[in-house]
Amino acid sequence: MQTEVARAKINLTLHVGRVIRDADRFYGYHPLDSLVVFADIGDRIEVSPAKTFELNIGGPFEDGLDPGEDNLITRAVRAAGRLGADTNVRIDLHKALPVASGVGGGSADAAATLRALCGDKYDLSETALQLGADVPVCLLSETMRMTGIGETLTPLPGLGSVSAVLCNPGVAVSTAEIFAAFDSGDVKETPRPQSHEGSLLERALEGRNDLQPYAVAKAPIIQEVIDALDAAKACQFARMSGSGATCFGLFETDAQAKECARELTQNGWWAVACRLGDDEFIHPTSNQA
Repeated sequence: MQTEVARAKINLTLHVGRVIRDADRFYGYHPLDSLVVFADIGDRIEVSPAKTFELNIGGPFEDGLDPGEDNLITRAVRAAGRLGADTNVRIDLHKALPVASGVGGGSADAAATLRALCGDKYDLSETALQLGADVPVCLLSETMRMTGIGETLTPLPGLGSVSAVLCNPGVAVSTAEIFAAFDSGDVKETPRPQSHEGSLLERALEGRNDLQPYAVAKAPIIQEVIDALDAAKACQFARMSGSGATCFGLFETDAQAKECARELTQNGWWAVACRLGDDEFIHPTSNQA
């Protein structure tokens, strides 16, 4: 049996431009400029030999997930088969991340499936993009600047990791609805560029999440989560990830993050302490009131 962890994807910043209407393959997508990090938690994919393909879903967030033809894991298996990978496998998904929550859960699951079935035998970049705009960055699961519609990835090594809390109030937010609301506003053609200097925290503070106001308008409880994170002791700042509804707060220490997570769960919310980023741990040094 082979195991892959589908790490949660967090957009520390998410700058978005006008929807693409040119007659090319990216029609209907939005150009992005995003600082992306990955958590040391996520879903778990277990792959074992079988006579035919089989997908089983379990875990705390299994409810409502369909293992059928439209499941991203199933689609990833078909894509791997077209490349020549052996798809006579049983896949067990342990769903530990909330569904439709802005942390790339389905994309990370698809990427983990590609890694498990294909290893380094094939160039997976185009296959990953065909599965979804977030799948290429999830395939690598490293700190990145993500541009284009998500297909252009610039590694950002050496930025380390920070203590964090991820929190979801138990509401599912429709990505399509959030982008539709965003498109109804005054949107610039290209997204705001990312900062090229500073630590993870400093770069995050310099940016924003352009979708956050629209998600809060659809689900005001998101602002309650952000406010609760902001009010926690030693929280450096808080923001929504992706199109929501999961939010994150960055903390000075692991202990402070764990204490905050314990407090937030008392609200009936999903909250977990984790590390965001890669390898060496770097304590945040900037503060925001």
